[in-house]
Amino acid sequence: MESLANRLLEIPAKIVEAQLELLTLTETSQSQSDKITQIESVIRAEIGATVDGSGKKAYSNAEARDAAFVEKTADNYELIVAKTDLAKTQRSVQEKRIKIEALGSDQRNIRSVLYFIGGGEESI
Repeated sequence: MESLANRLLEIPAKIVEAQLELLTLTETSQSQSDKITQIESVIRAEIGATVDGSGKKAYSNAEARDAAFVEKTADNYELIVAKTDLAKTQRSVQEKRIKIEALGSDQRNIRSVLYFIGGGEESI
């Protein structure tokens, strides 16, 4: 019973630690997302500024610009790496949320067991 009580006392600190890690991961995710947006904006600007030999816009309609964007983003190594990093960070965010939920469940379960073993409210 003492072991359960000690675990119960340790859980809040573990939850706080995991929440702070989650905060850091969330900030990293936002930064990575901003980087992706910035890279895509540069690509779109380059596409919009591209002219042909006669000085006319090379991509005169939305479909042509969209097709060029898809082509250029597929070949952009920096963008591919940024998207891969973001996906990894987002997975870490989800894993950290699962850990926090598990700690909360563990905390509730231990409280219930101690309550039951202790015979009710007067022991807690």
